[in-house]
Amino acid sequence: MATTLYAVTGDVRAVEFGEAPMLESAVEYGTLPPAVERLPKTPMIITPNDKLGQYGGTWEMAQNGERDHALLIRTIGYEPLLRWTPQWTDTIPNVALSFQPSSDATEFFFRLRPGMRWSDGAPFTADDITFWYEDILLNPAFQNALPEWLTADGKPVHIDQIDKTTVAFRFSSPYGLFPTFLARPEGVEPVSYPAHFLKPLMPKYNQNADAEARSLGFANWQERFISVFGTPGTIDDPSRWRNPDVPTLNAWVLTGVYGKDDPLIAMRNPYYWKIDPAGRQLPYIDKVSFELVNSKNAAADAAIAGRVNMQERHVSRRADEVLAANSNLAPFTLIESDMNILTLSLNLNDKDPVLRKIFQDKEFRIALSHAIDRDSIIGRFVPGALPHQAAPRPESPLYHTMLARQFITYDPVLAASHLANAGLTRKDQDGFLLRPDGKRLSFTIDTQGTSRHEMLAAVVDYWRDLGIDVTARDLSRDVFVAIRDLNDHHASAWGGDGGLDAMVIPVNYLPMSTESSWFATSWASWYLNPANTNAVEPPAEVIKQLDLYNQLKATANAETQNKLMRDILDISANQFYVMGIALPPNRKGVVAKNFKNVPKVIPAAWSYATPAPTNPCQYYLEVQ
Repeated sequence: MATTLYAVTGDVRAVEFGEAPMLESAVEYGTLPPAVERLPKTPMIITPNDKLGQYGGTWEMAQNGERDHALLIRTIGYEPLLRWTPQWTDTIPNVALSFQPSSDATEFFFRLRPGMRWSDGAPFTADDITFWYEDILLNPAFQNALPEWLTADGKPVHIDQIDKTTVAFRFSSPYGLFPTFLARPEGVEPVSYPAHFLKPLMPKYNQNADAEARSLGFANWQERFISVFGTPGTIDDPSRWRNPDVPTLNAWVLTGVYGKDDPLIAMRNPYYWKIDPAGRQLPYIDKVSFELVNSKNAAADAAIAGRVNMQERHVSRRADEVLAANSNLAPFTLIESDMNILTLSLNLNDKDPVLRKIFQDKEFRIALSHAIDRDSIIGRFVPGALPHQAAPRPESPLYHTMLARQFITYDPVLAASHLANAGLTRKDQDGFLLRPDGKRLSFTIDTQGTSRHEMLAAVVDYWRDLGIDVTARDLSRDVFVAIRDLNDHHASAWGGDGGLDAMVIPVNYLPMSTESSWFATSWASWYLNPANTNAVEPPAEVIKQLDLYNQLKATANAETQNKLMRDILDISANQFYVMGIALPPNRKGVVAKNFKNVPKVIPAAWSYATPAPTNPCQYYLEVQ
């Protein structure tokens, strides 16, 4: 049973809070304040999915040993200012107590929760948000730390601290899509920088910061800062999870080092700021355990062996097998948001000028698409799936028939005719096509992960039959990302963001992100900043798309947003930047029969951070 504590708040209301049994002794011996002193004056109340839970137990998962910090983000790391509703229908306040946009969508006011604390007990206030913005993102020591989603019409946001619990995000032009971006996983950034912990690492606040860094073996204070906290401005740096001493606002706090400790353990945050309707402090579950495994298949094997009690990542592709082998597990449905099981994108900004010209010829891309026998690949890898290009899903109001269905027929003869239209007819003695400069037409296409590479290899076989010397490479995640950051890639094969969230993640439809628009990273770099080293001005059709997207971001009117996105998709259909194979079917996650409050249906998407918006803090383990 939880201890009941009483206190009087500033408004003279009697407040009753319940506390996890594992914290009772610390409170009794005075090493931890009582719950009423740890919680903010207005905690966030979470209504359980089914019923009030029980305290205790361990949430067990399997984490891929190679760059899998996304699992941490999706389970214990999603606490942004605004969050998605569990149904993915709207954004609601989260860390923020309340939120108010101006009528013209240029100003956004956030009121924080008075009395809220970091996991080490230090106050969380507006000072932390302004520190993140002024001392980190705008700091010349951290170049390019300001992400694009914090700009409107190319100009950065200005953040004003009105008082200790109120901040205003002000943009120079309307930015109606801003609340949507804040609810994405990247939206945790403004509330992830504990000023009291990080300031001593910086010369502005500690004149000895540089000397201290050198005494510890670092080149300078910046290098030490990144070692302690990770690269500023991005959640995509695994180093963010390698220092368990960094305070957090999350429900569970790491006690070990990501990528090193096995299992990696996170324990309940005694200062977590959410309660259930009965006034009991969340989370219900005491501990989260991530077992390190060496592959996705090994994660499914761990579930079969009973070492996973709730998970969808890595396990869903083999869910039926897992469920058949382990009678203690039950399924839940993942509503797929991705638009493709495998997207194929040539680098239209390839550094090789001859390849670049070939790749930019739409006839060549059409030829590659017609050369793929999608029905055969579907039969091997995803039986029953629907052939589909890189386009929004049929369930989306932005579904675009032409973009989804064009050039999808398997026809090698037609493919060869499109190659001829592209001026590619000459072959060498081995039967491979020659480039205009007389060299063999040869390039690599990269992906990451065994299952994805197996599917890509099947695609490449069709292209080689067409006379193109293509090699499929399975790279480590770090190498895959690094090569694209440098624009050193020829082509990429990946999943299909933008199925149900095409407006939020349009990276396969227009080059607006160097991190994911791999079909044209230099054009995306130009969009973000024409002065960037790798920036290349796009052609007129692309510039028109980017202008339309700027208009879309500016308006808060949903009808206007949809109209502008359809116009963008019209151009994308005409340009045919990216190919696809098939529409991913809905999948299953697995959950132990005594693991409660997990919804039966959960959206599946990175931008939704599956399953975090379902409030894992209200999951619990039932003890008979």
